[in-house]
Amino acid sequence: MWLVLVVGQASSLAAQGLDKAVLLQGVGKLPTPVEPDFMATTITLNEQPEIILTVEANPDDLNQSLQLIALASGRLGQGKLLAFSTPAYFHQPLVQQAEVRQLLLNCLSWGSSARHKRVQVWGGDAALTTFMTQQGRAKLVGTAGALDPSADVLLLSQEVTDTATVRRIEGFVRRGGTLLYAYPLPNGPHTPAQKQSEARFNQLLRKAGLMQSDYFTMRYAKPTHLLAGPVPPYLGIRNMLASVEEKVYQMPLAPMKGGYIFNYTLEQVLALNPADAPIQRRIRQVAHYRPDSLLVPTPEKPVKVGGNYSVYMLQHLLRENQLREHPDPAYVAPAAATFPGPVPAAAPRLTTELVLPVRVGTNGVVEPRPGYRLAHGTGLYVAPGEKVVIYLAAKDARHQLAAQIGVHSVDLTNNQRFTREPFDLTRRFELKPGRTEIYSPYGGALLVNIPDTSSLKELRIKVEGAVRAPRFELGKTSLAEWQKTIRQYPAPWAELVSNNISLTVPSARIRALDDPAKVLTFWDAVLATNAKLAALPAPRGHPERLVVDQQLPDGAYMATGIDRIFVPDDESCAHMLDADFMWKNGSWGHFHEIGHRHQFLGIDFDGLSEVSVNLYTRYVFDKLLHKGLYTNNHERLRSKQQVAEEVKRYLDSSPSFEKWKADPILALAMYVQLIDAFGWEPIEQVYRQYRQLPRSQYPATEAAKRDYWFSAISTATRRNLGPFFAQWRVPVGEEAAQRVANYPTWLPTEMQKK
Repeated sequence: MWLVLVVGQASSLAAQGLDKAVLLQGVGKLPTPVEPDFMATTITLNEQPEIILTVEANPDDLNQSLQLIALASGRLGQGKLLAFSTPAYFHQPLVQQAEVRQLLLNCLSWGSSARHKRVQVWGGDAALTTFMTQQGRAKLVGTAGALDPSADVLLLSQEVTDTATVRRIEGFVRRGGTLLYAYPLPNGPHTPAQKQSEARFNQLLRKAGLMQSDYFTMRYAKPTHLLAGPVPPYLGIRNMLASVEEKVYQMPLAPMKGGYIFNYTLEQVLALNPADAPIQRRIRQVAHYRPDSLLVPTPEKPVKVGGNYSVYMLQHLLRENQLREHPDPAYVAPAAATFPGPVPAAAPRLTTELVLPVRVGTNGVVEPRPGYRLAHGTGLYVAPGEKVVIYLAAKDARHQLAAQIGVHSVDLTNNQRFTREPFDLTRRFELKPGRTEIYSPYGGALLVNIPDTSSLKELRIKVEGAVRAPRFELGKTSLAEWQKTIRQYPAPWAELVSNNISLTVPSARIRALDDPAKVLTFWDAVLATNAKLAALPAPRGHPERLVVDQQLPDGAYMATGIDRIFVPDDESCAHMLDADFMWKNGSWGHFHEIGHRHQFLGIDFDGLSEVSVNLYTRYVFDKLLHKGLYTNNHERLRSKQQVAEEVKRYLDSSPSFEKWKADPILALAMYVQLIDAFGWEPIEQVYRQYRQLPRSQYPATEAAKRDYWFSAISTATRRNLGPFFAQWRVPVGEEAAQRVANYPTWLPTEMQKK
């Protein structure tokens, strides 16, 4: 395998930090390279290498503090390696700086005890070779194309293009030579040959416990300095494990504060070391890893930051690596029993043929790029750790279809606590002509994903080994069959679906639901109301998806993604499935999230994300539920008087556009004033105008977006709203103001001068 551990005095010295003392003796502040030069990513793959210098990725932003390795040493056989994260120290102008020269002299002394050192240089420039011969008193040996076996030190900062050369360099180091290697590849996309060069040379570096890549590339517009102080606890696998063991470092760390490099290092260490390597045993020790007794987050025993989070994450990475090395379709994740939930052992495993109507095409709302594969429910469920076989006709395989198991894909790993596995629990399989086996350690609803550009009208598949799940389709499913058998189907998750909406909910929530048609009819009405305001045609090309989840990311009670809405499994789920409750009371949260799906994100200006969404919320309460403009509104806007008081407080406290943007409820008050005075018709008119505008003509700047909204709403109300916008401090350009100057000016009573 790639990893070779060397025990003895050389590695012992590195572990004690003596390399750093020798290499940095007499060296002051070392400058970073300046653009177009760069710093690449160096990581350690076992506990033997020593980190000599680090570099701050964002030296001007203390809130984004992140250090990466700039220089690290390692051992291979009888020899040594020193990995620079940039070739800039072998070139002008850095090689001419006194601190860099002292470092290079120290590198030669560290690399060879010979009085007159024999040095071969591949890469670098004339300034480097002149310095080596004159001040380093080195004798340059070898040629540009062949390794000189008599060399003591090899300086390398160019691509290595063939395996034989890498092998010769490895032999040179193993016999006692020293390699000073500087990542030589360009900053940016690599050609296939460059990728091959990186892969080949990393095979050598890995044997010394090091790896380099362009995973994270840093460039500096102005010089800063490398850091010789203590290495952060998220950098270098030795430090990482010690910090977890000693509870110095607690994941999750913000991505730009070490989280990215911590996770990347762990993933590479696990992927590139054999299972019996000492570093793997060390990680298992730190993680208290025993496959039969892994930590399992549950509502009763959540995993918490500051507690067992770090150990849990290590256990997960170890388990995932083990499954990568030894795939096991029969593996059942311990957490599957609590979420997504078990499938009864006695539940019949079916062989059945399905005919799925294909619902694709755009809905006209916020959607993924064309070609995105849209989920189609099947009414079947895959039990955890069980194979299911799907048979697909050859003529349909060309449509790039995929099977998906499960619906819970939201990432919770940055939460402070979680009550279920925080990862993407779904599994996806490309469907091949004929037979495709699928499986999942978590189990989940069986979906077929079909590109939204597909010409398919219906899809026929045969499925073996799945169990039935409750599924009600409006206009197709018999209500009598639903009440008699379907709602008692054994799968733990159910789907209620119409042409416009799909609700994925725990089966326990629908076991006593007598009339799903009432529920879907209500939600169809909500979506039709949203469509009217957004000037969308009805019905939709495919259903909007709402998925219930046990937990959502911190800070989000509900959340909207590019292809679905996530809602919690609490009383809001119960309300969502109670049509009588919804017609009587509505739900700000659900209406709000559905509103997000309808916003004109390419036209709305900065600051409107949480403002214009609530036009849809209010529109549903007013137009569908007939609650009026103020009933069920936010607690600050529940009457015209409250709105007036909100406006007065704002105008009396140094109003500014920044304050307006920072407070979505305050900003919404501006829209409420317009609706109170002119009704919904002007906003409906503006949104019809928005809908008809080709994307190529969308306003290009924030100022242009504000001007477009100002001109459109002024025209729709046939009022000059310049003074109104001015008091609210929403900027408007002079040209836009002049376009509506002939209309009579308008201000609500509470903003008129008395």
